[in-house]
Amino acid sequence: MLPLVQLISLLLAATATSGRPLQKRATLGFVAIGDSTTNNGTSTNSGGWINGFCASLSGVPLAYCANEAHNGASTNSTISSGQFATALNTIKSQVAAGRKVYATVQFGHNDQKIGDASAMGVNLQTMVDQIRSAGGEPILVTPLTRRTFSNGVISDSLGPFADETIRVAGVKSTKYIDLHTESIRYCNAIGETECHNLNKSSDDNTHLNANGTTVFGRMVALLIKAKASDVTLVTNTLLDCEITKGKPLNAACT
Repeated sequence: MLPLVQLISLLLAATATSGRPLQKRATLGFVAIGDSTTNNGTSTNSGGWINGFCASLSGVPLAYCANEAHNGASTNSTISSGQFATALNTIKSQVAAGRKVYATVQFGHNDQKIGDASAMGVNLQTMVDQIRSAGGEPILVTPLTRRTFSNGVISDSLGPFADETIRVAGVKSTKYIDLHTESIRYCNAIGETECHNLNKSSDDNTHLNANGTTVFGRMVALLIKAKASDVTLVTNTLLDCEITKGKPLNAACT
């Protein structure tokens, strides 16, 4: 065993060589795959939860959190366009860097426009298999609710796609989170006006503004934390209380 003085000298030399202090390598990473309700792009038809989710992870910037979601994406277009192959390469590179990589997969909004839920389910099974082959661990995410109300409550149209996501998770024995149910619960609790305050624009009940990504990104983080004990989150007691108890953002909550 080297004497303590030699060990200290080696550490100092390594620090000098790198030009920066030694830092503990983050051992966990996330890659988010999905549509515009995950992607946090700046275009009109975009605005998802990814930024709020990444901001919730403890260890940022050392922790790795990549957005591989795309506006207008369905499971079919994501696979056929090569976007999924790109996401798989991102997963492989992070696994090679020594990280355990979770890959969230959320679809439904655009799959609903082109086919039934079972067709999406076939593609989800393919995605789960290939994520695992790339060394990642998939987490299926049921679709974020649209914030369309009828008689004071959310009018749900994505239920079959949420159900199919959960069914596939069971078939493939993979983790899932039910963002669909939780986002409906939250919007019904805070009411139509407050829920629409999270819209990207006044008439956009699909995409999120900055407050929306804060709320629903944190919601995703809390749901994942409940399923994956190795995930650690930045402390945000007030926001967690608001989400759990169904209070509007920045409301008093105890």
